Amino acid sequence: MGRRNRTALLPTHLPQLQNLIKRDPKSYEAEFLQQWRHFQSALSIFCLKPDEESKEVSDLVTFISQVAQCYPEITKDFPQQLVDLLQEHHMALHPEVRKSFVQGLILLRNKSILDNTRLLPLFFTLFKCRDKQLRELLYSHIVNDIKSANAKVKNNKLNKTLQSFMFTMLESATKGNSDENAIAAKKSVDVCIDLYHKNVWNDAKTVNVIAEACFSPVTKISVTAVKFFLNSNETNDDDENDDDDIPDLKKMQMANLHSKKTKAKDRKLEAAKKKIKRKSKSKDKAEGFNFSALHLINDPQGFAEKLYSKLSTKEDRWEVRLMKMNLVSRVIGIHQLTLLGFYPLLIKYLQPTQRDVTMVLVCAAQASHSLVPPDVLEPVLKAIANNFVTDRVANEVMAVGINGIREICVRQPLAIDATLLQDLTQYKQHRDKGVLMAARSLIALYREVNPELLLRKDRGKSASIRLKDGAIKTVQYGESITNVDALDGLELLDQEDKEEDWGDWEVEEDSEEESDEDGWINVASDDEDFVNVALSDDEKDEEEEEEKKKKIQYKIGENGEIIKARRIGKRQLKKLQDAEEHAEMSEEQRQKLLEAVRARQAEEKAKQEAKLKLATTRILTPADFARLNELRANKELEVATGKKRTFDESQHEEQVDEATILGPRKKTKQDYQQRMASIQEGREGREKFGSKKGKKEKGSTTNREKARKKNFLMIAHKQSVVSKSKRSLFDKQKQLRAAINKQKRLKH
Repeated sequence: MGRRNRTALLPTHLPQLQNLIKRDPKSYEAEFLQQWRHFQSALSIFCLKPDEESKEVSDLVTFISQVAQCYPEITKDFPQQLVDLLQEHHMALHPEVRKSFVQGLILLRNKSILDNTRLLPLFFTLFKCRDKQLRELLYSHIVNDIKSANAKVKNNKLNKTLQSFMFTMLESATKGNSDENAIAAKKSVDVCIDLYHKNVWNDAKTVNVIAEACFSPVTKISVTAVKFFLNSNETNDDDENDDDDIPDLKKMQMANLHSKKTKAKDRKLEAAKKKIKRKSKSKDKAEGFNFSALHLINDPQGFAEKLYSKLSTKEDRWEVRLMKMNLVSRVIGIHQLTLLGFYPLLIKYLQPTQRDVTMVLVCAAQASHSLVPPDVLEPVLKAIANNFVTDRVANEVMAVGINGIREICVRQPLAIDATLLQDLTQYKQHRDKGVLMAARSLIALYREVNPELLLRKDRGKSASIRLKDGAIKTVQYGESITNVDALDGLELLDQEDKEEDWGDWEVEEDSEEESDEDGWINVASDDEDFVNVALSDDEKDEEEEEEKKKKIQYKIGENGEIIKARRIGKRQLKKLQDAEEHAEMSEEQRQKLLEAVRARQAEEKAKQEAKLKLATTRILTPADFARLNELRANKELEVATGKKRTFDESQHEEQVDEATILGPRKKTKQDYQQRMASIQEGREGREKFGSKKGKKEKGSTTNREKARKKNFLMIAHKQSVVSKSKRSLFDKQKQLRAAINKQKRLKH
């Protein structure tokens, strides 16, 4: 009787029928066919009025989606029916019905009944619907589905199809400019950005689809794309946050050692072991380097020019224009583009009263590089100097101006002339620490780059010595700093290797004896005299003799004799050249100058050939480069006593931090509220050490306060209470008058 009643209820109770079909599909095929025919008839009626809510159709769609894999032949047209319904009536459908259709399609896709190349373009179209919950559902499914499709192998066919479809959606939002198209395009850009951050779509085509969104007339779309390019090189902190979730395995093992053994505790311990093992595997993986998405733009020059034209129109509000200005400067700096109209645009905003002026200075620094003509950057520097570095503004503004000039000069040292630089260096003894440090950082920069522009007293000892020796090479416009024939300072590394070679400890013999015995070297035996090992004083004498030999120059005379002459030094050579310019040189001095110049050229050529040979015949390891940097620093320390100042390598950075423009800020004076807030913050956790004055919670009350709260029967026998009842009328009036006067005094 119970089985018969259950069979009668099956047509109306779909969840129960769904459960039975999944267990035994063949036994309940007739019941499913009944529901299938019922769905077809209900669907034909529903198509007449698709805007009405139909709970019956929604339940049937959910039921068939759950059991479609059990009857593939019967339900082979079911996915296409849902797709056609959504394509034709997605805007007119009731939200609940539309959501049930989408959930059914997602269920079919998860069971691999429906191909994602048919489903995902439809879901992107459904973004046009004004249903926030539906859009969130579609977004999560699209991202997860594309991620799973590219998990093992890149699905290039799907990726290219979807990227092309997204590009057409962006174009439709640009042309149609309707709200529905704008919403769909915005969600498409969000999907692209999310997949790029998940390293699923990190190719150039995805980046260029997002780059096209920067020019969208819809502000939300353009801002989303611009923010992506400005923040794309920031690493996700998900892995770092996972460190807090790692369980303490040793603590769990000790807890299980002294407690009752249960299966649940064993399962937790095994799960903790697996988690720690997964974490250790992920740490052992090779580090992945994520380059900025700006490097993958196909046409950076066209992208920058197009975005710059958007800036010139001033259609957007200031915040959006500032973001686009930042992006244009980043593109110019990374790809070393030439966009000469961008710098006059920046000059208009270089005012201390301008909002977010520090970001404008950041943009000016990021847009500077070695290929920008100095004549273009010179007006920018003069505008900063005239508006920021004056006595009419605050000290903080002066520090910001000098720091901004320094950041521009790091990337293009030729942009500033000697007059302006020397004026700015006069602030090196300013009373404000921020201005002082900014001026000294500018001096330190030009001590490395071009000390000739500085005053003699600002060059420093090391820079002055290198100037005299000719070790500093001033880079002209268009000349690359890295365009050298060999690695600078490589001879130091080779010299160190020779010094560490123990073969130098062999005893030197006469040349005649060395030529005998087919190259055998005669080493002194034990019976012979001891070998004289050079001590520190002897080494110094040998070095002095070598230096004297370098200063002596041999030349051949007219009759073939060898003439020993003193080598001309750099200072003497410069004097001779000056005398030649003023036509005050005799013929003998002219011949002497010519020989000295030829000898010096030959010496420089030999050094360069030796460096080039060393650079091309030796493979340098990272340890060699680190040692090379250390040797260079030691050489500088030998030249000048004092701390070595390393050159700021920020000219190779693609992004300038706003904090470098602001510089160190002096702590402002606190007002009363801030002082009290800091005092209260310091008292946190120290309540038991403080005073009890003014606090409501006290240890106990006085006896007088306790007496007021006692029951009357407990104090009725007291003398004070009895005497009150026996008072005369005069005493009562006197007490009452005293009480009234006391209350009046308290009010005043």
